[in-house]
Amino acid sequence: MKKSLILYIFISIFFLACSSKDNLIIISKNEKYGVFSSKENKFIIKPIFNQISFIDGINTNNANEYFLYEYNNYFGIVSLNEVIYRPIFKKISKFYNKFAVVQENDKFGYIDENLNLVQKPIFKDARDFLFDVSFVQSFSNDKYACIDKNMNLLTDFLYDEIYSFSNGFVRFKKDNKWGFLNNKCEEVILAKHDFVYDFIDGVAKVIDGEKIYFLKQDRLK
Repeated sequence: MKKSLILYIFISIFFLACSSKDNLIIISKNEKYGVFSSKENKFIIKPIFNQISFIDGINTNNANEYFLYEYNNYFGIVSLNEVIYRPIFKKISKFYNKFAVVQENDKFGYIDENLNLVQKPIFKDARDFLFDVSFVQSFSNDKYACIDKNMNLLTDFLYDEIYSFSNGFVRFKKDNKWGFLNNKCEEVILAKHDFVYDFIDGVAKVIDGEKIYFLKQDRLK
């Protein structure tokens, strides 16, 4: 029996493309996933999940491992000892700068690196913390605002559209005009252009009517 189990684990690792860390191995059994301890030679987390994966980049202050799991198309977080979050989230993003976006029903919020729900899901959209600021969208007017890591709004909900950071700047649309914010959420280029493109290699293309010209990133600092 013991030899059969060892053979099963060997096949799981090399043919089911499962991941491992230290003595813990994520393997599939009967099309469900769990966590097996090669040191203890048993499942630490039973194979009951649709998917399960290690969570990296978090501060747990102990040697415990934490896992993101999917169960019946919803996501939760579990450790080797307890369930941290039941499968109530439609989405749990990767951690960026110590925060992850979570989606509950149609609302978005944040959890921090200690796996605390620091911002209850109340927003129509929430973006990753690629810098010390991010962006959230209001249900009331569909516009975006800046938010910091303390979950304080830095602006009102002013922006019709917000794009991803590129070279430390993000382009935005306000009152049907375009401009740029820096990574402190300061409007370094006011919303006055018909259209702007992302900064690439320090240069952004700008369109005003029939005119096309370029902005140099180093002039914004």
